Amino acid sequence: MRALYELDLSELSWVKPCGGNSDDDGDEESCVLVADTPGVVALRDSKNPGAEALRFTKAEMEAFVRHYARENGIVI
Repeated sequence: MRALYELDLSELSWVKPCGGNSDDDGDEESCVLVADTPGVVALRDSKNPGAEALRFTKAEMEAFVRHYARENGIVI
């Protein structure tokens, strides 16, 4: 897993898949930014983009999404 954190993410395009909902005060809620590469999915906090991104292999991210969907009755 160490190799995941040796990857340079500085040139990647980050997308905000959650839509940026606002709270009762009109402030944008926290959301994740996602960068997708051929072998790695990286996630970072939209309100703190300078913080270190979490990195997952494609297999790890797929397992997480499938488990989350199954546990919450979401059909994917």
